[in-house]
Amino acid sequence: MLLAAVAATAIMAAPLVRAADCIPIRVGYMDQNRPPYWLGDGDKVPDPPGAAVDLIHDAVLGAGFGCTPVWVRLPAARIKVALAAGDIDLAPLGEMSFYPAEIAIPRDKAGNIDLNRALHNQVLVLVRARDKLPPSTNPMQYFKDKTLGIPMGNSYAPRLREAGLRLDDGARDLDRNIEKLRLGRVDGVVVAAVTPKHLKQTLAKYKGEIVQLPQALLNIRLWLAFNDSFYHAHPQQAEALWTWLDTNRGRLGYVMQRYQKD
Repeated sequence: MLLAAVAATAIMAAPLVRAADCIPIRVGYMDQNRPPYWLGDGDKVPDPPGAAVDLIHDAVLGAGFGCTPVWVRLPAARIKVALAAGDIDLAPLGEMSFYPAEIAIPRDKAGNIDLNRALHNQVLVLVRARDKLPPSTNPMQYFKDKTLGIPMGNSYAPRLREAGLRLDDGARDLDRNIEKLRLGRVDGVVVAAVTPKHLKQTLAKYKGEIVQLPQALLNIRLWLAFNDSFYHAHPQQAEALWTWLDTNRGRLGYVMQRYQKD
């Protein structure tokens, strides 16, 4: 009887030990194809999923959550709402002038937003080679009276509009915007990239017809933000994830090598 009781206790306790080693985490991200960062359309996660998905996967495991994230693909406009509501636990968010109380982003000891523990990115502009824009072109000035194509749902679109730029955000993805550029319906296309060289593969298929201006239009930050209740339930792992991003700030460029083709 004693052995049976001990065995029963061990059986009941085993799942608790495993559960303590693995904190389930639902990660939301956009359901649009934005290569090489996010691949595929719709709610199915492709294999491979994209460089940014791989980076988040590495960050979650590096922070000690202990189990693979559950991926939830959502329309871009739904991500912030789902995160605040607790339908997902973690999601990439662009810079905003105001963050709801239900969303936690990294803070320093003074309570200010910690700018170091973010993903840093550039917004670049693609143009037609036949327009012969000089490499010294300042895109923020040049496009003041022109139209820039931008994929719908981009978090940095409000910042560009506030800067006085006219945007056409009716196209779903980069390929459709580049087609608009080729047809002359927009004067340039904005695209986010860790560094200009990461656009090389994207531009190669246009055989020199579409080129990238050397000067960035905007420098942006992307936060990996938590639902606030989830953050308070697991503060050690959440803080470790943000610190992991700071420590491994070159990691996205490394991960993107998996998506480079000869």
